[in-house]
Parts: sequence; structure tokens; C-alpha cells
Amino acid sequence: MPGQPLAGVFYILCCECPKREIPEEVQSVRHFNTDIIVEAVVRCLRVINPSVGSTLSHVLPPGMSARFRIGTSLAQACQDLGYTGEVGYQTFLYSSEPDIRALLIFLAEKLPRHSQEDADQPAGKSAVLQREIATKIKQQLGLPWLPPSCRTAAAKRSQSLCRLHRFHAQSLSLAGDTSSKSIAPERKEYWERYLPFVSTQLPHAYSLAASLLERNASDLSAVQEWEAEWKSQGLASRLSPEEYRSRKRQRLHKRIQDQFRQCSQQLGENNVPSSSTQDLMDMLKAFTVEGGTDQNKGSRFTHAQKFTHQQDPQVLTEQMQRAAESLPKKDTQDAQAEQEELSSLQQQIEDMERDIQALAESTKLLHLTISQVGEEAGKLQQQCDEKENLVKVKKRAVELLPDAENNLVKLQTMVDSSTQRMVNLVGQWETHRVRLMDEYRELRRLQQEKEDESSRWMKDVKDLYDKIRSAADEAKRKEELYKQLVSEYESLPKDVSRAAYTQRILEIVSNIKKQKEDITKVN
Repeated sequence: MPGQPLAGVFYILCCECPKREIPEEVQSVRHFNTDIIVEAVVRCLRVINPSVGSTLSHVLPPGMSARFRIGTSLAQACQDLGYTGEVGYQTFLYSSEPDIRALLIFLAEKLPRHSQEDADQPAGKSAVLQREIATKIKQQLGLPWLPPSCRTAAAKRSQSLCRLHRFHAQSLSLAGDTSSKSIAPERKEYWERYLPFVSTQLPHAYSLAASLLERNASDLSAVQEWEAEWKSQGLASRLSPEEYRSRKRQRLHKRIQDQFRQCSQQLGENNVPSSSTQDLMDMLKAFTVEGGTDQNKGSRFTHAQKFTHQQDPQVLTEQMQRAAESLPKKDTQDAQAEQEELSSLQQQIEDMERDIQALAESTKLLHLTISQVGEEAGKLQQQCDEKENLVKVKKRAVELLPDAENNLVKLQTMVDSSTQRMVNLVGQWETHRVRLMDEYRELRRLQQEKEDESSRWMKDVKDLYDKIRSAADEAKRKEELYKQLVSEYESLPKDVSRAAYTQRILEIVSNIKKQKEDITKVN
């Protein structure tokens, strides 16, 4: 196939620009248009010599002069690489298949041959960044250590301890997946509008990298632990990941229920007042089925649903507080102080929530007011511009009124001169147009003659190719016939004399003659 040596060019077009879609009808160089030719040459030059290819654009501009400059630059770059054929701007803008094929084959041969080590290295931004970091560390490790008095400015920056800090990681608040439907709208709004950047969440800037690394390590560890648990236990359970998590959550709920039941039994055995155990029993009801039946009766889905949805979180919190208050205390004053502090904190939280809600409403109102004011300001600015243009026109007309007759004469003179200049330009353009049309027709005729001659040559070449192929088939057939005759000749006995063959031939001839006579008699 004629396009096989150019497979490297198609590979460069697809790998250097993954978003580049080559039409399906482009199967060889014959189907290349000007845009594909320029892009293929530029991307090959970028691979061969990045310093030269990076300065060239692979997209052709609409202007003819800019196209001419790009074609000339490409031709010069190909000549600098050692291309000895004819190449110029016309090679790219008015291309022919033989010239483009020869040029692309030359560029394909100039493409660098990557070693096996480079081929095995991973590609991507992450791999490139890791290689750059490793190279930088090797360079720094290769520098000799110098005492502080002998260090230059660069050595002080790389070998000084003043910029080193202790690895101190702090917790970060990051936004989750806002596309999930299970997240509350208030949380999404907080993530989008009020959550500060990670760089402003930390008191010291030098702890940002450590905090990010620690957070990334914890996330990766959680993912790895889940994958290990899923591969070891989840797959064996023959459940989906969601069902497996639900079962695990149900088991955790059951363990909490058992702990509550044990605590209530211990309190009953220790003769603790009934008011102390009542709240624990109320909390235990959060894990029971509605209607007073025990949790052991019913499905796990029913248990999880009752625990998740039926019990109000605020009621559950109040019950836990009452149970904690009802237990025997060693120090009543400390408990009272903690209770007062808890109530004050709850009051502060409620006040802050009210303030946040009021601020949110005022912010929405301010945003709405700002948008309305902006629209009104745009309309006023547009009206102001229109009025300014009208004032300028009227001002110019008022300035011309005192000497209206002379101004009319001047204006008429300017109109006449403009008309005369337009007529002259039309005449000049007509002269150039006639010459250019004649030149265009002549070039079209020459091009048509070249195309006809090229078609005739292609037909002759095709006929010659068919003759060569038929001659080759004929030669192959005769070669096989020759081999067959040689094998038959070698299989014939060698002890038979020539006289015997002659006698046998004469007998056959006489028999044939006799048969003809018999046929004649019969007729």
C-alpha cells in the first residue's frame, strides 16, 4: 500500500493532538487537504526539533498573506533539516500528491527512534512532574556541601536551614461531591459560597503542604482499606457494595442496641432509681419496631429504617442528657457547672444560627439589588452614549451654520472629489481585474493541461503495471510448465533409443492413415 511508510505521520497526528479527528475518508496522502498537510508537517517538526516546531502554528489563518508566511516558514524549516527536494509555500498551499508524499516520508524518517527505556516510562502530567522532581533532587544531591561562609546566593537558598519547618499537619475542611442528591441543599450552599480556601484555613502557610499530604494519605488509606475489605469479605458475601455497607451499618446499630440493653440491665441490678433507667429504655425504643414489638422480630432493613428515620435526633440527644444526669454523680457542683455551660453554648449556637439566617437573607436581598442597579446603570450608560453622539452631531451642525453657503460648496466639492476618486479607483481595478482574470485563465489552462498530462501518465503507468503483472503471471506459469516438463523428462526411461521412438511414430502415422481410408470408405 503506498500509504504504509507514512504510518508514523498518522500516529503523530493522533497522539500529539488526541482531540484531532481525521475524517474516515482520509485513507492516504491523496485525500489530505491543506489544513491536514500543514498540521502534519508542523507536528512532525515539533517532535523532530521542538525549538523550531514550537514557534510554528499548526492552524492556518484565513488571511492570504499570513498563509504565505506560514508556508515560507515551513519550507525553510524543512530545508534546514536537510530536505533536498523542491519545497516552497506553494508546496503546502497548492499541494500535489508526489511532492507531499516525498516530504512526509522525509519527515517520517527524521522522527526520533525512542529507546526501550523511554517507551516503558509512563506518560502523563503526573509522570512528567515526578521525573522533574527526581531530576531536581539528583541535581541538589550532586552539589557539594559548603560551609556557610563560602556559600553563594544560590547555595544559601538550597543548603540553608532557615526555610525548613517541622512537618505539622492539621485537619482541613474540603467540599464533597455537589452532584450527589443525598446531600442537603444547605450544605451544598455552604460549600459553594462560604467554605474558605484551604490556604486560608491554616494559621501558618508552611503547614499547608503537610496538611494536604496528610489528608491525601488518609483518603488513600481509607480507599485501600475499603478495597481490601471488599475483596476479602465483600465479594464473599455476594452482595453489592451498597448492600454490604447497609448490612455493616445494621450490625453496628445492633451492637449499640445490645450495649444500651446491657447498661439498662446493670442499672436495674444495682437498684438505680427508675427515672435513671427510663431514659435508657426510651433510647432503646429507637432501635425497636414501631408498635412495641422487639427488634429481634423483623428484618434488618426494618431495624435500620426505624433507627434512622423514626427517632428524632433532638429527642435522642435530650434522652441521652437526661440519662447522663440521672446517673450517680460524685460532684454535683461540677455537673451543674457543665450543665450551665452546655445550656449557654446551645444558646450561643441558636443565636449564631439566627444571625446566619438573617445574614443569608440580607445577602440575597443585596445581590438582587446589585443586579437591578447594574441593569439600570447599563441602560443609563447606553442612553448617555446615544445622547453624546447626538450632541456631537448637532454641535458640528451648529458650528457650520454661520457660513452655510461656503460649507455647502465645500461639502459639494468633497463629494465630487470623492466621486471622481471612486471612478478612478473603479477604472484602475477594472484594468487590474482584466489582467488578473487573463492570468487566472492562463494558469487554469496550464493546470488543466498538467492534470490531463498527469492523468495520461497515470493511465500509462497503470497499463504498464498491468502488462508487468500479466508478464509476471505468464513467466510464473511458464516456469511451472518448465518444471513440470523437466520432471516428466527426468521420469522417462533413458535406455530407449531414437530409432524406437521413430518406429513408434511411423506406426501411429500409418494407423491414422488407415483409419482415414476406412472412414472414407464408410462415407
